[in-house]
Amino acid sequence: MRGSVAIWHDTSSNGAEGYAPRVEVHINIWRSNQRKPNNHFDLLDIGLRFKEVRALRSLSMSLPFEVGTNQVSDLFDVMHDASTVSAIFNETLTPGTKRDNGNCFPVTHTEKKGTQFYVWRCPMDVLQLSTIGASGDRGTIITISDTFFERLKSQVGDHYVRLRIKVPVGMSNGFVSSTAPKDSAFLSTISTSEIVEFRLNERRNFSPELRVKLEANDCGLIDISAIHYFLIRDMGVEMTQSHTGFRKMRRLEPEMWERYLTDCEGFSPHDMIIYHWASVGSPPSGSVESFNALATFRAYYTGSLWVYVMVIVALGAMGSAVQSIGTSLLNSFFEGSSLAHWGSTVANVLLLAILAAILWASMRFKQRKS
Repeated sequence: MRGSVAIWHDTSSNGAEGYAPRVEVHINIWRSNQRKPNNHFDLLDIGLRFKEVRALRSLSMSLPFEVGTNQVSDLFDVMHDASTVSAIFNETLTPGTKRDNGNCFPVTHTEKKGTQFYVWRCPMDVLQLSTIGASGDRGTIITISDTFFERLKSQVGDHYVRLRIKVPVGMSNGFVSSTAPKDSAFLSTISTSEIVEFRLNERRNFSPELRVKLEANDCGLIDISAIHYFLIRDMGVEMTQSHTGFRKMRRLEPEMWERYLTDCEGFSPHDMIIYHWASVGSPPSGSVESFNALATFRAYYTGSLWVYVMVIVALGAMGSAVQSIGTSLLNSFFEGSSLAHWGSTVANVLLLAILAAILWASMRFKQRKS
């Protein structure tokens, strides 16, 4: 399934006119180095830095796959740490004391001083999850309610919220697709080609149901000032190509990201590389209408060794059985003649010829496919 994330908003009818909601979007996709389908996840972190909220009543995000409430979490408490918040924004920042009943804290720049923005807690009671789409093309809409945005208006400045969505490994989603060799059962090491493509507000990739919903409710896609997209992969995975040159690539700093990945099985900041793509609004609108980033990778994983061993044993047993049957048949055929003692040798020659023919035929078939 292919799809695009969509972000739209609902504004107050009697709100501040002339102050259209505006946001900067941060996306982190963490690809796990674990390929087991059970209890292993990729991580999709979505950060929203609101530049203007005076007229904002609610905000919705549509994901091109299904998630449940147990897969969505708020990263407010994780971010209340100088090392972590500095790693996320790649600046030297300091989180201040929590305020507003522990639901908010200011972030200041160590050198520039002054409050840069406020980080807000986004608990589940202000989030509404709903499903959209037909079978095989179902997605999830996450809506942040008006209750949350009313809290933001108590502080003047930029406001930030960051959510994490756990995407089970192996679950069909609109971002990741992979192709494994058809003969993977016969291989001890598997080379898998992976495509990771992230799309934001690409209308042509919206589902029909989402198009109808946006039109019926007269909802507008939110004004985006900039998009920063980060793809984090294990160092053992090789990037083969990308749609365009990335803005920056670096190795994760373990001491800075350790806290951020607490309780995230399969992720080690000691062995990961981060790729950064960005799109910043330019005149005259100063907005980013849509965003698309594609990269391909070659990943190597250990195959099912027990299957590999069983296949080898089965092939050996089959060869032995064929030889025994051939020997018996030839001995029976030559029984009583002077050629009886050649039965075993002839059987081995025939077996070798059959295997050579199979190998030749498979190579010809592979050449024709290529």
